[in-house]
Amino acid sequence: MSKRKKLRILYALLGLSIAVFLFFGGWLGWELYASWQSQSYYSALASGVETRPREPGQSRNVVKPPSPDAPVAESEPEEFVWTPYVDFVALSEVFPGIVGWIKLEGTPLDYPIMQTTNNDFFLGHFPDGTKQRSGSIFLDYRNSPDFSDKNSLIYGHMSRTGEMFGVLKNYREQAFFDENPVMYIYTPETDYELRLIAGYLVDSGVETPKIDFKDDDEFLKYVESRKRRTFFKSDVKVEAGDRIVSLCTCAYDFTNARLVIVGKLVEF
Repeated sequence: MSKRKKLRILYALLGLSIAVFLFFGGWLGWELYASWQSQSYYSALASGVETRPREPGQSRNVVKPPSPDAPVAESEPEEFVWTPYVDFVALSEVFPGIVGWIKLEGTPLDYPIMQTTNNDFFLGHFPDGTKQRSGSIFLDYRNSPDFSDKNSLIYGHMSRTGEMFGVLKNYREQAFFDENPVMYIYTPETDYELRLIAGYLVDSGVETPKIDFKDDDEFLKYVESRKRRTFFKSDVKVEAGDRIVSLCTCAYDFTNARLVIVGKLVEF
């Protein structure tokens, strides 16, 4: 091979390398920009909606102030009325599809839960409807918005930079579960602890989480089958009258892989 031909090949390879570098550099830059945009949006949102902040586990009731025209006797018990953790009335004016709020203390998982008539829209839109690839956390359109189903399915993207449902990948380790066994779901009607019971992988082309069950026996067998596949060990017991929530996100272990984290809803 002549020297000139070798140089042509060398230049061609060099050009190809530069093109690949620019492509992946641009892709990485776009990914980082989208991540920054998402973090900024949700950080601002989270910091502005907790109008009645309180520590998880603290009483969800506040004392109702007595009427000035009706003095209360010293022996009369205090009257309590529930006050939502999040001002859903105000939020619903901006985000008509909001049905709840999910939070894991000490992590970026601190987001509104949206719902619409399909499972596609919020994959690529912020809660206010702005198109954005990070999307929103959202409840399956087939579920009741009040989380009254036996299994409520919540979806979110698996972000490599940690936002959205990116933190869920850490539940593959027992140590992370031991430090973070409980999430919180706030709704317009009730505050819930989400006491985690299992985390597992599933092939979405073969199996999807169930919402309804024909009877209590089928429900309990379903829960036990999740616990047999789990990454972490949990002592949380599930009974026939309980309800669960399944947090579903992408995984990259194989084609159509999905990571599912399951928890038991407990009102507090």
